[in-house]
Parts: sequence; structure tokens; C-alpha cells
Amino acid sequence: MAKKEQQPDVVKTKQEWIESAAYLEADRFEVAGALFLAKDHERLPESQVKNRLNKYKGGV
Repeated sequence: MAKKEQQPDVVKTKQEWIESAAYLEADRFEVAGALFLAKDHERLPESQVKNRLNKYKGGV
């Protein structure tokens, strides 16, 4: 059985993630809240942003 190739995580700054909230299927304020503790120019991978957003929305 062939392994599924993993796509590399998209890496963006906090502000870039907030501006691309629609890509994450979230509102800008939700992304901003989820990334509240991140530094303004910190580069964050997509997987980390999605995990933080899930927790912010009440997920486990």
C-alpha cells in the first residue's frame, strides 16, 4: 500500500493567518483569539494554528 505523501505545513506570521481566516474556515476574531499569545512576527505552521484554533473554539 502506497504511503500518502505529506504536504509541508504552510508557515505564515500571526497577522497573515488572521488575514487568511477564511482559508481556515474561521472568523478573523477567532484566529486572533487563538493566536493571542503568539508574538506578532512569529512564524507559525498551519498545523499549530489549526490546533490552537480548535482549542479556542472549545475542542480538545
